[in-house]
Amino acid sequence: MPKRTLDEALKEVLQDDNKVSKFEARVLRELIMADGQVSSEERQFLQRALENNQFDDDAFEMLSQVLLRAEMK
Repeated sequence: MPKRTLDEALKEVLQDDNKVSKFEARVLRELIMADGQVSSEERQFLQRALENNQFDDDAFEMLSQVLLRAEMK
């Protein structure tokens, strides 16, 4: 998945209230996991997004788990 596509998706979900909800995080997770793995570009995307912390608590937890699992592989 190209980084640009994930960046565009993040920008789109932030438009309404400047926070990513649990539902929106599921959409991002599905984009990231569509090919069954987390690429280095996707890891970088997740790290940047999580550092900016534009997520509600459930969304933050969900996407940080994706990153953690990717780092363990």
